[in-house]
Amino acid sequence: MQRCSSDRDFSAYNAAQQARPVRLLARRAVELAAESTRTDGSGTAVELGCGIGVEARFLAENGLTVHTVDADASVERAMAALSADLPVHHRTTDLAQLRELPPADLILSCATLPFVQQPAFDALWSTMRYSLLPRGVLAVDLFGDHDDWADTDGTYLSRSALEALFDGLEIIELTEEERDGRSFDGRKHWHTFRVIARRP
Repeated sequence: MQRCSSDRDFSAYNAAQQARPVRLLARRAVELAAESTRTDGSGTAVELGCGIGVEARFLAENGLTVHTVDADASVERAMAALSADLPVHHRTTDLAQLRELPPADLILSCATLPFVQQPAFDALWSTMRYSLLPRGVLAVDLFGDHDDWADTDGTYLSRSALEALFDGLEIIELTEEERDGRSFDGRKHWHTFRVIARRP
């Protein structure tokens, strides 16, 4: 089993994502953000861990200006092509080093935050919460402490620890799932939380 996030081949994973559909988390987040964004239909989204931009394209095509961040330099060409056609602004940086984000109506992160080690995760989470505008939507995938990868580096949460992260936010949807399945690297027991919350 890979013990470190640096051991995982994210470039191969990202390259394999071209044909997949937009994740449900992003679809639900856009629906909810549409209820909160300004009357002219504009809005700003941040996506952390954008990969080759499947969700970023969806966000931009739904009227949002999108700021994307990913540590994998191999996605830069795909993101540059996307930015040429849509209001998508990309930067390559390690999320653990991220200290500032633009004010956002929507913050999305699909299956990326668990690979950020604590205490960097705690600092990043604070940055995310600070940048979320009033009535803004926060939509994230997080991993639980029963996940097969929970003894590797990263952030894996108990239910109570997860709920504490959202203190002061309105949790709209929280789906906890445990199942045996597959990851990009092979068979795996998953323990995941899909959470959508709104800042009051």
